[in-house]
Amino acid sequence: MMDTLQLLGGGFGAAFHLAAFTTIVVGLLVGVVAGALPGISFVNAMAMALPFTYVMEPTQSMLFLGGIYVGGVFGGSISAIMINVPGTPASLPATWEGYKLTQQGQVKRALAIALTASATGGLVSALVLSFLSAPFASFALSFSQPEFFAATLLGLVSVIAIAKDQPFVTMVSLFLGIAIGTVGVDPLYGQARFSFGISEMESGIRFVVVMIGLFAVGEVVDLLATNRSLRPSGTRARGLGVKFSDLWGVKWAIARGTALGCMIGVIPGAGATPGAVIAYGVEKQVSRRRDEFGTGVPEGLAAPEAAKNATTGAAMVPLLTLGIPGSAATAIMLAAMMLHGVTPGPLLFIMDPSMVYTIFAAMIIANVLMIVCGIGVAQAFSTLMRTPPAVLGAFIIVLSVVGAYGVRNNIFDVYVCLAFGVVGWAMKRIGFPTAPLVLGVILGPLAERYFLTSLANSRQDWTVFFTRPISATILGLAALFILWSLWPNISGLLRGRHARKA
Repeated sequence: MMDTLQLLGGGFGAAFHLAAFTTIVVGLLVGVVAGALPGISFVNAMAMALPFTYVMEPTQSMLFLGGIYVGGVFGGSISAIMINVPGTPASLPATWEGYKLTQQGQVKRALAIALTASATGGLVSALVLSFLSAPFASFALSFSQPEFFAATLLGLVSVIAIAKDQPFVTMVSLFLGIAIGTVGVDPLYGQARFSFGISEMESGIRFVVVMIGLFAVGEVVDLLATNRSLRPSGTRARGLGVKFSDLWGVKWAIARGTALGCMIGVIPGAGATPGAVIAYGVEKQVSRRRDEFGTGVPEGLAAPEAAKNATTGAAMVPLLTLGIPGSAATAIMLAAMMLHGVTPGPLLFIMDPSMVYTIFAAMIIANVLMIVCGIGVAQAFSTLMRTPPAVLGAFIIVLSVVGAYGVRNNIFDVYVCLAFGVVGWAMKRIGFPTAPLVLGVILGPLAERYFLTSLANSRQDWTVFFTRPISATILGLAALFILWSLWPNISGLLRGRHARKA
């Protein structure tokens, strides 16, 4: 413990040097802005920033990319809360509760809760990264394809908890999203599926394009069709002030979200999106206000916000200790390390501990500074809410088209984005949930790939999912979760039968 504290103290000393500290701040600002802009992902920002790391020192390049990572994961929630357009997939739950609070004139309260939860989750995760890297690394090392499939399946099952009073409609939307995710080439056998002879569809439909279409473009179509204003009642005045009781009241939701985010983030390939979705589902089950979820419940905003930022430090654990990227963002960080000739792994802690603990210290600093950066960017975004709907809609459409095209530099993705914009508007008009569809597109291909790879590695023995203790435990939790979610409907049917018999 003393050695860790000494090394971490040295890391803080290096991170607070003017050049290093400036690098962290710049990266954090870039991440928050990139995450908040609809259609511009912080992962894309990290990829675009990668060439700039060539001229940096290895440690400085990691501080820059780490700042973008921390800021970007939170940044997507700013646009989600203020204009109902998630900047990142992990910010999807923020639209379910945060935007409802904004519509009630409580945008300051929603942003304060999101900032506090995100900073707390990220800070705890950074401390876990600093002090518990070795135990977490040994736990992650026991995961293989069956465990990855079970964890992804748990994320899909948790969508049912979002169903409110219409679980079966939610499952239809979820399976529709999974079906869309299968478009393209089979990951194991290389055969084209559901491409209908269109060569562009053989490369698949990207979830980012679907998300931009359903939420950004669909929201603009609905905005212009209904001629409503995005400016909520209460923003003209000073609005509802943020009280300490508002933040203290969600302390347990933040604690649960943080714990779940740390556990899920350390699983390679999981990332912030499953962490946020699962945290929301769990919070809905344990909350006394579960029936009010979807109407602006603060706990439903705090838990996923804490969880998604708690995955940032946890996802660094397998990267630095095993050389395995835990998310797309950490994969870019791995590329940056390898470009500088740095090989992550257990030897890195022996050969260059100063670099490792400077990264740890930078993650802690970035999560503290994120509150200031988040407030600044949110203030800038508040000006959008004063613009006429037509101007704001044009701004979002332009960003959406650029973002959709930038996914693969393919005009076909723009057409898909616009098509899903119409689909999203139609689904909103008829009350059909869009969130499960998006999550199906995101998690469905992952589950399929892990499932097929597990069967191939075990010679088509499907019992591999139940004979491995960790995989079986996660699948058991998924089964309990779905029964728990559907129990009100099942008990209602049973009571109806008893009443008819009587």
